[in-house]
Parts: sequence; structure tokens; C-alpha cells
Amino acid sequence: MNWDLKDSLRITERPPAKSPAMLLVQNCIAVPANATQGKTRGTCLGILRMLRTPWAAWQTHALALADQAVVSGTSFLTMVVVGRSTSASELGLYSIASSLLVTSVTIQDSLISLPYTIQRHRPLGKSAERSDSSLKLSFLLSALCIVVLALTALGLSSWNAEAKLVAMIWALAAVAPFALLRAFGRRFAFAHFQMNQALILDTAVAAIQLGGLGVLAWIGLLSATTAFAAIGAASAGIGVVWLYRARANFAVRGDHLPEAMQQSWNLGKWLLANQLILVAQTNVTYWLLAWAAGTSATGVYAACMSIASLANPLIMGLSNILAPRAALAFKEGGGARLRREATRESRLLGLVMALFCIVVLFAGEHVMRLLYHGKEYEGNGHTVTVLVLAMLAGGVGMPAFNALASVERARESFWIGAFGGILTVALVWCLVPRWGLLGAACGFLAGTAIRAAGRWVAFLALVPRHGPEADPRTLPDAGPRTIGSDSISAPLVPVLSRPMDARVQDRT
Repeated sequence: MNWDLKDSLRITERPPAKSPAMLLVQNCIAVPANATQGKTRGTCLGILRMLRTPWAAWQTHALALADQAVVSGTSFLTMVVVGRSTSASELGLYSIASSLLVTSVTIQDSLISLPYTIQRHRPLGKSAERSDSSLKLSFLLSALCIVVLALTALGLSSWNAEAKLVAMIWALAAVAPFALLRAFGRRFAFAHFQMNQALILDTAVAAIQLGGLGVLAWIGLLSATTAFAAIGAASAGIGVVWLYRARANFAVRGDHLPEAMQQSWNLGKWLLANQLILVAQTNVTYWLLAWAAGTSATGVYAACMSIASLANPLIMGLSNILAPRAALAFKEGGGARLRREATRESRLLGLVMALFCIVVLFAGEHVMRLLYHGKEYEGNGHTVTVLVLAMLAGGVGMPAFNALASVERARESFWIGAFGGILTVALVWCLVPRWGLLGAACGFLAGTAIRAAGRWVAFLALVPRHGPEADPRTLPDAGPRTIGSDSISAPLVPVLSRPMDARVQDRT
């Protein structure tokens, strides 16, 4: 791996100039349609307006999607290798430990990485000092995970729990710090728009991890515990290399750590609460179905959801870039720029998800028969379509969520999400006895759509339509903002890399 991660992670957020094709598209849009061209030209102009995103932005989105494909594919192949080379009980232990590891990474993303992405434009020392504070917070979280998992393993040992489970918890305690370091490096690259470095990082981890699993399976030593040993070795090796190469981005100082911790907690607690609400809203449908219709209906619903969830890598890949772009848009142009950026990203997600919905509409039933065998799985094409529409609604609402987070209004998103979850519970409870699985899917769709619409209403109400900056009384403590140009591809001034005195002069 001969990439200069130290140099590439420096803050040089200057998107390249627009390609000639994009300039041609904008010139076509600027020409008014005359009366003789009619509705056809108006429709073409509408499509062109959705394609006004500069070529650099399309390239960034493509790299983000490729990175998520690598991460999701590695997770899927790891599960397959463990399942085919071990017993069902070993696969069950691996799944339990994987869920704990994913939970730890989610907590880090919500409490540390995403707040850093949003708040790094605020004047808390130099950029390297804020990065160092976030890295130290990640280390503290890793230490906390080690303590919690070690105490859990000791408690299970004292209660004479299964030896394999205790060994798995000890292995997880050893792997968790390196997995969190790898996740922090990945999110750090996203925050600085270094999608290519995130892709290299995850590809290297995937190659070492899958290679190690293959060797263990070939020599007959693969188990749930040794699988996590391979995961830890891959994350440790690449994570340490990344930290060494990126060390210039971190200034070792401790005086900003308490303030950075407080700022991260003020925003991160609501981001974490949003994640918990989303998980609860997704899982409550399974619980209600099992209560009202039995476990068989729950299994069929899970099969339908698995097909709809094929859109998750697409949504997750694009979401990796939404938060950094929203934070940069608000820093450069205030509320007006942020509204334009969120609207553009929502159109892009809506267009991509609409294409996916069309594919599922015609092929969902066939995919269902291909993946799942049995009469109980037949005739559920409408349920799959409704669940995919729920994915579409969630994707369209995601830019509004990131925009609210960028102005530190995640609390409003939480309450809106809580209302959507309560509505989902009520509708599923009322519709399942009459419509069965389709009723459960419609309830989930309604709750998701209300959550997305509520976030857009809250965002548009809190952020002004005109003017380069938002009202500081409406958006408290949002930090300084620099008025930028109207286009997202305009040259950006690397404000954070300049001395503090220069930034003070800019604000005055």
C-alpha cells in the first residue's frame, strides 16, 4: 500500500472545476423555453436541473458507493465463510459478537465521528487540535469497551457460562479497540472528503480479513473466536498504518479535550437517540407481527424486508458523504446554501431510489421466489413494493436529517422520529388484523414517510430561504460562517488550515 495518506488527508477542500459537459447542461438550463417548444422542453429542463450536480460531486458519490460496497460485501462474505466452515452454533456466536461490535461502532459514529464532522468548522483551536481531541475521545471509548467486555466475560465465567461464549467475549474485548480505530479513520477520511483514501483503507482491511479467514478455513482452525482474531488483525494492521501516516493531522494537546467532549456530547447524544429510535421503529414491526400473526408471518415479513434492504448499501454509501457536505455548505454559505445543498442531495437520492423501486416493482416477486422457497413466500410482491417505498421515503428524508444535524438541531429530529415510531406502532397494530403483512408494511411506510416529511418541515422552518446566513437566534451556537458562492463547485478557501488570527480577521 503506497499511498500518501498523510498528505492526502490535509484539509484542502477545493473541488475541481466543472467539466465541459456540466457547463453545457447549465447553459441549456439558463436558456428560457419559448412557447413553441411546449411541454417537452420543460420536461427536459426539469431532468437537466436534477443533473446539475458537478462532475466532481458525481465522482465523490461514486467513490462513497464503492466504499460502502466493499464494506457490505466484506461483512456478507465473512458471514458466509463462517457459516459454511463452522457449525450453526459457531455462526450464532459470531452473529452475537458482530452485533455488539456494530453497536460499539455506531456509538462512536454518533458520539464522536459525526459531531467532529459537523463541528470541525467551529473555532475550537486549530484543526489539528480538534482532530486530536476527537481521536482521544475515540481512545477513551475503546478503553471503556475493553473494561465493559472484560467485566462481562468475568461475570459469565463466574456464572459457569458456556466456555465458547466466554472466549468470544474475551476475543471481542481484544478486537474492539482496533475495529474502532479503523472506523474512526474511515469517518475521518469522509469528514475531509477523502473518499479515495477511505476506499483504499477499507479495501486493504477486506483483503487481509478475507485472506486470513480463507487460511483459517483451509487449515481447519476457523471458529467464531478465530474469525474475530482475523478481523482484529486486519483492523489493527491497517489502522496503525493509517494512524502513523495521518499523524500530522493531530496536534497532541489536552487543553481542548474537556470542551471538545462537552460539544460532542451536546450533539452526539441526540444523534445516538435518533439511531436508537430508528432501530426501534424497524424492529417493533417484527415484535407486533409475532404477537398478532405468529412467527410464520414474521418470517415472511423478514424475507420481504431482506429484499427491500438491498437498497441499504446504496443509501448508506450516499449518507457517508451527506453529513460532510451539509456541514461544509452551512459553513460556507449559511442557511441559504444549506437549503440548496439539501434539496440537491434529496433529488439525487430520490432519483436513484425511484429507479430501484421500478426494478423491484417488476422483479420483486421473481426475486422472492428465487431466494425463498415455499408457498408461504408467494404472493407478497405488493408487500415488497411497499417496503421499498418506505426505503425511498427514508432516503429522501436523510438530507434533511443531516442538514438539521449540521445546524445542531438533532433534538428536533429525535422528537420527529419518536412521533414516527409511535405512529408506526399504532398503524401496524390496527392494520395487521385486517390486511396482514401488507398492513404491517403500510404502517412502516406511513411512519417512515411522516418522519421524513417532518424533518423537512422542521428544516425548512428553521433555515431561512433568502440570505447567506441563518438567524443566530434560530440556530444557536452554530459557529462562524463564511459567505460562499452559489455553486457547490466554487473554489473553497481553506480557512481551517490558516492561523487563528487570520480567521478572526475574516470574521471581523
